[in-house]
Amino acid sequence: MKCLASEHADIHAPAESVFDYVMDLGRWPTWLWCVVSAVQPEHKPLARGVDVHVCMHAGRRRWQENLEITRFIRNAFLSFEAFYSAARRIDFRFERRGHVTRLACTVGYPVYGGGLPALYHAIVGRRRLSGAVRRSLVHLKNILEERAGDTTQADGFFEESAVGDVRPAVAAQGVRVG
Repeated sequence: MKCLASEHADIHAPAESVFDYVMDLGRWPTWLWCVVSAVQPEHKPLARGVDVHVCMHAGRRRWQENLEITRFIRNAFLSFEAFYSAARRIDFRFERRGHVTRLACTVGYPVYGGGLPALYHAIVGRRRLSGAVRRSLVHLKNILEERAGDTTQADGFFEESAVGDVRPAVAAQGVRVG
């Protein structure tokens, strides 16, 4: 039985920068909840048909996954599918909506063992996985929006400092509680 967990996040950053950040496999462990490391064995640029080696974890259990890029449309779609199980896949969809980019992530995976594991998954597992995907997307959103905010603040800082408006630094005041 194939199960899916799908979530989305609206990110205040250009679709190109969001796509480039998601496409950088070295950064996956910083924002994607289940990834310990992700590398390309041949160090080729990502494209359709390229193989990717990913080390994943769930609690204390770790395993290696070989994924192939099955769908690659720049700034629109990025899909990974496992070599040995078509049910195991990760899909990213990028939608530009004005100044906001909607990133949707769908994780598909098989559930083995018949009715009882499927019932357990329907009650507990799917909610847990959806929550983990949602937290990952929120973390990615915060990273990208902070990076976008840093560049705009840095530009504004340099423009103001050129005018000569210098303010003295004020030390933070301690707050006593109790």
